Amino acid sequence: MATPAQVDAWIQQAEADLRAARVVDEGIAECHRRYWIQQSCEKALKAYALMKWTEGAAAEELEFRRMFLLQHSPLKTLSGVGTPLTKRLHLLRREVVLFVNGLDNAALLWKIDGTTPRNDPAETSYRYPFVHEGEYAAPAAFVGWDAYQGNATGACAAVNRLIAAVRDERSEFARFFR
Repeated sequence: MATPAQVDAWIQQAEADLRAARVVDEGIAECHRRYWIQQSCEKALKAYALMKWTEGAAAEELEFRRMFLLQHSPLKTLSGVGTPLTKRLHLLRREVVLFVNGLDNAALLWKIDGTTPRNDPAETSYRYPFVHEGEYAAPAAFVGWDAYQGNATGACAAVNRLIAAVRDERSEFARFFR
């Protein structure tokens, strides 16, 4: 089981990533803001999952790390069709999905979680050039981010509410360590 300090570290980094995403400056490209929005969402989800995960056998711990902690889009990975999950990961997936779906901005959070960096030029990516309307596009020059990840202001607000909900859960989680 994770400790409150471990969970706090993930939450603190989620908040730092969200602060970076909110910076609107001519020197910061929109693709970078979108990356930080996704990173903030990802880290908040991981903080939540760490609170819900209970230690198991070594093989299960490795699977948790591989299928969740080491993924850019943990919701998308756990929801992957055709990916067999252990019983404990299936239960964790259910817990995380119920938590996210219980938030008023769940659809946007799912969309943000699904926006992972891609190096396949056929897929939009905030980190690698891709083909858009038949031409290569640099993420820094792309103007279609709202279609890809939702309105930036709304996306930041959604992730901010996610972090607040995770912080609320963290308060409950910390009681077990008193």
